[in-house]
Amino acid sequence: MKMTNRAAAAAETRKKLIENADRLLFEKGYQQMSIVDITKASGVAKGTFYNYFETKEALLLELSKLHLSKLTRQLPQLATVAPQQALHDYMVDYMRVVVESGDNMARQWIRFVVDPKNQQKWQFDLASLEELIQGLVDNHRLAASTPVQRLAELLITDIYGIVFSWCISPTTIDPIQSVVSFCELQLAAILQTYEL
Repeated sequence: MKMTNRAAAAAETRKKLIENADRLLFEKGYQQMSIVDITKASGVAKGTFYNYFETKEALLLELSKLHLSKLTRQLPQLATVAPQQALHDYMVDYMRVVVESGDNMARQWIRFVVDPKNQQKWQFDLASLEELIQGLVDNHRLAASTPVQRLAELLITDIYGIVFSWCISPTTIDPIQSVVSFCELQLAAILQTYEL
């Protein structure tokens, strides 16, 4: 279906807001980046921002979803393979997205996610893992008794912990290798009760 000129202009404005927020987040950091900064860089009035996003945090959540979109689109396919492989691939690919953004951006991400107002990012990441684990249950790769939410919480906590450790010591922590090691050392034991 062809977009109208108005719809195309609106999509372009939204895209500019997201792209400029991404750049400014890297340059200024989460705390110092304001809505005015984003709208000024995008060439739109401050009020225009609210036509697309309720808050700065809502925009940053959209930015996170955009960065992870390729991975989240793969969830149905991942849910058809062996559970250890599916979770390994998800966790490694998630960490690749983080690493590609760089440790400075990861530090900004940590500042964002630790703010109690920003539970949406945690919820989004948790829901993605829950979707994958539930898919593994639905595809009879994991038992129906699998504690989907608890398992997702455990795994996302490990991912977040690795990101945090990398930000503390970027020269000594290899986040991708840390995820691979976690998967090699822990996933079999975590899943043994539930794998079919």
